[in-house]
Amino acid sequence: MKIFKLPMILCIIVLLSIVSACGADDIIHGKSDNWDVSLQRSTGSYSITYIGDEKRIKDFVFDLTGNNIEQQGKALEEQEVPFSMSGTVTEAEKTKDPITFKMSWNNQSETVTFE
Repeated sequence: MKIFKLPMILCIIVLLSIVSACGADDIIHGKSDNWDVSLQRSTGSYSITYIGDEKRIKDFVFDLTGNNIEQQGKALEEQEVPFSMSGTVTEAEKTKDPITFKMSWNNQSETVTFE
């Protein structure tokens, strides 16, 4: 009986590892000169992180667009670095079309697109 327990336990561990890794593989990253953006299409979760050299972020606005997707977010006040923002894209899991993030701050703008 003990001979069968070890392979059974190993099999269960391998299956649990595969199942838990499936969701993590869905996270994709895109970078511009000043921003690192991650998106998990299956849940719609996104994160926008400033990776540039400036000390403060003023008038931060981002536009998120795609097929049947149009969202906007902003930070109303001046933000100190490190700065990041996260949220959920509505309908992200339903589309395979590109999703574009356009970040605007300090009279600059950059775009990150997920194909």
